Amino acid sequence: MDKRESVLRKIQRIAIASFENAVRLHEDAVLLFNRGRIPSALLMSALSMEEIGKYFMFEDVWWHNRIEGTWSLEDMQQFLRGGYSHTSKQSWFASHVDSPFVSKQLIRILQTGELENIKQKATYVGMPRKGKNIDFDKRLTSPKQTSKHRTEDFITMVNDYIIELAVGIRKGFYSLDIYEIDDWLAEPETELHFLELWPLMRKATKKRLERMRKHDDIER
Repeated sequence: MDKRESVLRKIQRIAIASFENAVRLHEDAVLLFNRGRIPSALLMSALSMEEIGKYFMFEDVWWHNRIEGTWSLEDMQQFLRGGYSHTSKQSWFASHVDSPFVSKQLIRILQTGELENIKQKATYVGMPRKGKNIDFDKRLTSPKQTSKHRTEDFITMVNDYIIELAVGIRKGFYSLDIYEIDDWLAEPETELHFLELWPLMRKATKKRLERMRKHDDIER
């Protein structure tokens, strides 16, 4: 096996592990929210979005090199450096969320990098900065100020996304290029798990699921 093939196999494994880790983080967010640990729940939900975004980054590289096979190792290195950027991973997640069915505010938070500031405030006690200095004229911030409603919105967005992806793949509307994740999402038990995990769901998601469920499952 040459170096390039070895790297591509690692990229595939990273993609699979990233999606699995995203699910774990999302489940942790739900558990923490249900126990009233709102700041930590928000942080876990944000990290879950980032891991889903990272999955799509690595899947994209893996797919292009399986189809075209033209990327050098340096090309892959340069592209995947975004896997270490929180805002880059958030943008990748946002690009795979159907924006007409998600509030414009949530999309803006993801696309502008504002989620990173929200994460910091949900994690640390501190004071706002003015340039490189601390702004002592402002009030201190505390994770206790984390919005329960916003946290609920984030968790719902991730849960809706996973459920819709699961139903869409099973019915033939969507597909993922890495079959291990595609097959797992297509299992009816996967949808049921997330329906039971987090009963809240946006009305728009419910309508789209109703339309997809009218179709037969595709043969796999």
